[in-house]
Amino acid sequence: MGNQVKIGVRIARTADAPALVAFFIQAWKEAGPGSLGFTGATYEEVKDVASIEFLTKRLASPKVRFVVGESEDRVLGFASLRDEGKAEGELSGIVVLQSASGMGLGTKLLHKSFAVAASLGIRVLTVKTETFNQRAIGFYKKNGFVETKKSVQKVGKTRVPVLMLEKKLR
Repeated sequence: MGNQVKIGVRIARTADAPALVAFFIQAWKEAGPGSLGFTGATYEEVKDVASIEFLTKRLASPKVRFVVGESEDRVLGFASLRDEGKAEGELSGIVVLQSASGMGLGTKLLHKSFAVAASLGIRVLTVKTETFNQRAIGFYKKNGFVETKKSVQKVGKTRVPVLMLEKKLR
């Protein structure tokens, strides 16, 4: 994909569930099971998260917002945001297809997520990533996040060391 590809970024709707299923399966295939962001996840677990039922339920939740980046009605990236209450939220993931990386889509998704979070009254946004995912850590720090703590999270049968980062919004 060249840089001339036009990418739109918007809040996902429940009708986007089938396109999101296709996106997740494609992202998994491109990245592979050992890739950063998917650490510890099995194909079966990815299929569960990438099911029409799961995604439709998440898209309909008043506490969750998905932001999609798309070109020609094909999802190339997404961000997931969850309202935790008390003006706090979690950016529970940003995924961009490897074939679409380097186009600034991650930054567009993040900035749209900031706007959506602010519109929900969220003042503090947290994100976690593997402690060894230097690319993600650098990306979040470049966009105003600061490290808050380290912990270990269980993903399937794998224990994954994670770093928590936080950004104060307006």
